[in-house]
Amino acid sequence: MTDADAHFTPVCLYPHTAYRTVDGIRTLFNKYLAKSENYLIVVADRLSALDKLVTGRFLSVNGVYARSRREAEQVRRLILRIQKQYGAQGSGRVAYWDEIAEMQEFQEFSERMREEILGDEELFSYINRFVKCRVQRFGLGADQNKECGYEQEYLLSEMCMSVFCTEILGYTKEIWERRPPKNAPDPLKILYQSRSDLVAKVTGRPVKRVLEFVFDGE
Repeated sequence: MTDADAHFTPVCLYPHTAYRTVDGIRTLFNKYLAKSENYLIVVADRLSALDKLVTGRFLSVNGVYARSRREAEQVRRLILRIQKQYGAQGSGRVAYWDEIAEMQEFQEFSERMREEILGDEELFSYINRFVKCRVQRFGLGADQNKECGYEQEYLLSEMCMSVFCTEILGYTKEIWERRPPKNAPDPLKILYQSRSDLVAKVTGRPVKRVLEFVFDGE
């Protein structure tokens, strides 16, 4: 399906993300999507829910997913409005996380990808350190095992979605809002820099993903 100018944009729902603003979405379209022949925007409501479960920003486990979906609906409506202003409806798709994650192709791919990641000693050790560090820093501490489980699921979901959308669906240019700080833990960076052979093994094709950023600086 796709070409070298196809873009994948994961839209996270952090409280201060620029993607909650008109200017932020317009910048995304101005810089990348207005002239893109193919693009996929995935609003990451499931990741937002998992993050809330780690940090305690929820009243109930069931309610946290409903709250994240409501936030995602607001952001999606904003994206669709800006998309229409640019006349870019025909070239792109705006989806919720589970619209992609519930595809049979994704589920089969995710199972293989997770097996390889968790079976790789170097990569799993890195992820485990990241999980423990973040839970110790941001978790409430009431049940660290559960919080570590949510954080690990967040990372595995994020990694699988990135690889699936860029390498399998062919939206090869992944667009992040901002560049992570130089010393920030980044499992996807480690995956592509140190274990790109693992990606090629699971996808059955050469690695093509290219990472770019909407805003300059960290």
